[in-house]
Amino acid sequence: MVDVKMKKNLLNELKNFGIEFLENQDMSFYSSIKAGGRADLIMFPKNEAELVSIVNLTKTCLCGCRCYVIGGGTNTFFKEERIFAPVISFKKFDASILKISDISKKIEAGSETVLRAGAGVSTSKILNYAIKHNFGGCEFFYGIPGTVGGAVRMNAGSKESVIENIVEAIDIITYDGIKSKIAKKDLKFSYRSIEIDGIEGNYFITAAYLKLYKTSESKVTENIQIFKKRKSGQPLGEFSLGCIFKNPDGISAGKLIEEIGFKGFSAGGARVSEKHANFIINEGGAKPSDIMFLIKNIEEKALISRGIKLNTEIKII
Repeated sequence: MVDVKMKKNLLNELKNFGIEFLENQDMSFYSSIKAGGRADLIMFPKNEAELVSIVNLTKTCLCGCRCYVIGGGTNTFFKEERIFAPVISFKKFDASILKISDISKKIEAGSETVLRAGAGVSTSKILNYAIKHNFGGCEFFYGIPGTVGGAVRMNAGSKESVIENIVEAIDIITYDGIKSKIAKKDLKFSYRSIEIDGIEGNYFITAAYLKLYKTSESKVTENIQIFKKRKSGQPLGEFSLGCIFKNPDGISAGKLIEEIGFKGFSAGGARVSEKHANFIINEGGAKPSDIMFLIKNIEEKALISRGIKLNTEIKII
């Protein structure tokens, strides 16, 4: 629990720096499944300068107290327990998209280009930009919600492609407040994860450089239709967190959950989707405890009946 005097000092400093924050927030507003407990404090940096200020202020005022970091909240689940540690939200962070023309000229006579996307920009906005300018390479963003910062953090994508394939570099800020640009060669992507060579502590992704290629409008539309058809088997439009579990070796998590009898299973206002069993949806009024009940029971049944340990893909706070 954060000391009252320390918290007061932090709030005063946030006001002095003009950094937006809110107290005693219902975190269901910050999660795509629309369920969650409450947080004592949530801060909204809009750019790198404000983020560095927040990092320095929390170290000074709260003696380095750990902060939770969230993006669009599309794969973040907040339990019912109150969150006393400060939360940093990228909901209002830099959402700009900039075409880096000088880089594009160096790549295959300009047939490819690189976009610098602020960490707060949504994947859907990047896809719409690509459609408008006839850029290919990010069509797999269709149906993947959230921000580009979060997408890079979890190497988001589908079986056809992942963001690793189009990332050229990222901008980061470490917990020491140091800004760096990390090249692709120093990024170690894996299934729903990323590590950076030489960076052992925590860090914030503030932008991603995405390499796309010039193509025709008809080809972009054709590619998107492929992903649109594939996503028709998912409960898009429902309140969910996307896929709950990572796929274990040899079988999809959705198929496994269906085989052990949890497809359509419900607890309170939460239900395992009948469209895709690796999704848990909020049918209305679901409590975090309802969602956790389903997650824990699926994990236990998979381990007992099939000897498979399921690991969550979502971030649980």
